[in-house]
Amino acid sequence: MSTVNVIDESSALADGFARRMADLAKCLGADERGVLWAERAAHAMSRATALGHVCMPLGALARRDGASFSEVRDALLASGIACTVRTDSADLLPLVIDENGRLYLARYFDYERRLAQALMERARVARLEVSEEMLAQHSERIARFFGPPADNDIDWQRVAALAALAGRLTIVSGGPGTGKTTTVVGVLACLLDSDPGLRIALAAPTGKAAQRMQEALIERADKLPPELAARLPRTSFTLQRLLGVQADGGFRHHRDNPLPYDVIVVDEASMIDVALAAHLLEAVAPTSRLVMLGDKDQLAAVEAGAVFAELSANPSFSASAVARMAAALSVDAKRFNVAPPKVKLEPPQLDLFAATPDEDDGYAVLFDTWSEPETQTEADPPLTDCVVWLARNYRFGLDSDIGRLSIAIRDGNASAALSSLDVTDAIHEARDTHDAVLFDDAHPTLNDRVLTRLARGFAPYAEALSVLLDSEPASQAAEAQLFDALNRFRILCATRKGPRGVDEVNARIAAKVRERAGIALAMGAQWFAGRPVIVTRNDYALGLFNGDIGIALPGADGALRVAFRMADGTLRYVSPAALPPHDTAFALTVHKSQGSEFEHAALVLPGAFVRVLSRELVYTAITRARRRVEIFGSAEIFKQAVDAPTRRDSGLAARMQRLT
Repeated sequence: MSTVNVIDESSALADGFARRMADLAKCLGADERGVLWAERAAHAMSRATALGHVCMPLGALARRDGASFSEVRDALLASGIACTVRTDSADLLPLVIDENGRLYLARYFDYERRLAQALMERARVARLEVSEEMLAQHSERIARFFGPPADNDIDWQRVAALAALAGRLTIVSGGPGTGKTTTVVGVLACLLDSDPGLRIALAAPTGKAAQRMQEALIERADKLPPELAARLPRTSFTLQRLLGVQADGGFRHHRDNPLPYDVIVVDEASMIDVALAAHLLEAVAPTSRLVMLGDKDQLAAVEAGAVFAELSANPSFSASAVARMAAALSVDAKRFNVAPPKVKLEPPQLDLFAATPDEDDGYAVLFDTWSEPETQTEADPPLTDCVVWLARNYRFGLDSDIGRLSIAIRDGNASAALSSLDVTDAIHEARDTHDAVLFDDAHPTLNDRVLTRLARGFAPYAEALSVLLDSEPASQAAEAQLFDALNRFRILCATRKGPRGVDEVNARIAAKVRERAGIALAMGAQWFAGRPVIVTRNDYALGLFNGDIGIALPGADGALRVAFRMADGTLRYVSPAALPPHDTAFALTVHKSQGSEFEHAALVLPGAFVRVLSRELVYTAITRARRRVEIFGSAEIFKQAVDAPTRRDSGLAARMQRLT
């Protein structure tokens, strides 16, 4: 769905919700002023949540229309459709105004409050007491399963392992190549060595991310003693499947029926929205460990909230934890560098203008993304001893083109990011000695020369496909290897619609790949042998999940079926007619690429700056590439994206602080 279509749909939903709230206020006897503000506030909050905000500053809405905060607050409370914070969730009215003047839709206030409560219960009262004997055992196991330290610096993988062994909640943030999976394998080995009967669950927000996590653990299992490797879980779940989604949208597992696992490891946690996070935290038993892995600098969830970024924003350790970790790692506590530098957030200027008919995309944002500053306190951060940043990158060193580029983007340094790129004209060849290239292409459409260059990335796939189709019959092993050829390269787009969006790029690249491999359309206007597809909606009956990648291949009777590679390397086949909603997958949106890695990735930027472009989107796209990344777009638009961080309004951090 295009950005404009999403905007149109969210605008229509906001209009309808606002009308219903105005009608309700009238029925409840509100005066004209109350009805007016009920309609305005309902519309603003509906639009805000569509943009990923959990709440918005009520003061911003008031200032937009030249009113005072107290005037708007009093009018809303008198309208009958808004309330202040109430203890019982069932007593909440459609709109909620919290203690700090944030405005919420009731369900999002409830999710945020429940999530904060569940997090603080886990962080505050469910931590394990670590005796000297237990500390010695932790130290011995970490030395055994993590090996000797590489140097005299703090090894943050070991710090994360100690935090996970000592606590019930561990949040580990690190970019690609920083060793998150290695850390988890070591933690699980330590725990299984202590308790061979440990029940472990692996999960991720999407099927693709869950499968990649499972594959990564299997790859690293051969470094463990065989008896421990055999006890690692051999399946992984989407979070919805783990929680047991039911027909009414609820979940089988919750606070009163917790998950039956001792350890739950959740990968790609940056993709989790506030609603799913609340359900997950409430479903973890009080005595179980929860380890959440992610990258705080990646794109946040599509739905409301940036939960992982908030939870991992402030790593901090208590004095007792520092002493314990320093002893276990044989490091002088006085020089123990507790955490990498904190992120300093600067409030942007509020952008308070209403949509006008002559806007280019028919839409303008009501407000930017900054809440009023919270009162500072001397209390420890709410998640003290729970958060670890993995700082060392084992894949991209500082002498790596992609490494320098990703760090510059992460830090919001557009000039340094451009300096890390080999910038060339789109009609010229890039130097083979440079692994990060920007083809400066400001055209609103992709010309044939650029498309040919993009299609060239799929040449190994087209050749492998041609060989496979010429063999009689093709073995399942040969078909499985076709996935490796496909995953060497992928095109990533910022948008779905438009001349430089996923739909258009997929159609044009598919035609070039078919031409190169000598393949005709087999059925309908889309299906052909070798067509890669990505599932876009979970289908629990078929066992296919959002993000799963399949390839259409002919069976023994010549009819096409779609092959999906499982975590153990085997294939399963599904009829094209039985597939859940899906798209062609030569090109993916950056959002859909989360949880994936490719040898070589190409990012196609739109011809003009659009709101979907952000620092996190570019960073996420760049870090999908292991060896080489190419960017097709204007250098100016690239700079604008790096200079545009995503910030989402939320009260989660303040709500947790209040509970400490």
